[in-house]
This record gives sequence, C-alpha cells and structure tokens, in this order.
Amino acid sequence: MLYISYMPFAHVVVPAGALSVEKKQKIVELVTDAIVAAEEAPPALRPYVTVLVSEAAEGGWGIGGRGYTGPELRGLVREAAARGTS
Repeated sequence: MLYISYMPFAHVVVPAGALSVEKKQKIVELVTDAIVAAEEAPPALRPYVTVLVSEAAEGGWGIGGRGYTGPELRGLVREAAARGTS
C-alpha cells in the first residue's frame, strides 16, 4: 500500500461552460487511466487517484499573454481545427 501516499493528483482546467458533465466525467476516467498506466500501478489502486476538473472564470483563460472569453476561445479552437492544427 505504499502507492497510496504518493498517487498523483491531476488538476484539469477548462473554459467555463465548455464541457458537459458527461465530458468532464470522461476526462476524469481517461486521466485516471493514464495516471495508473504511467505509474505502472496495480488496478486496485485506481480508487486512490484524484482528478479535479475545474472551470476557469469567463475571461480568465489566457493564451500567449491575452485573456479570452469562452466564445473567443471556441472560435480559436474552430479555426485551428479547420486548419488541421492543434
């Protein structure tokens, strides 16, 4: 049970209103899986991995020194997807 004392804590921050509850739950599931795999931890330790999904306040999301509102950020993502870049 040594793993329990140092199992990672992941904090995922998303823009306010960007994800449904179901998508946040999927992020928690996938991030938990990734941590367990990266740690090469036994599956029995999965319940000890903590993942927090929180939302940045409107206008509190910044890239390259500029703050963005939710609609502006969604526009950037759409533009990047149209260009085929991330």
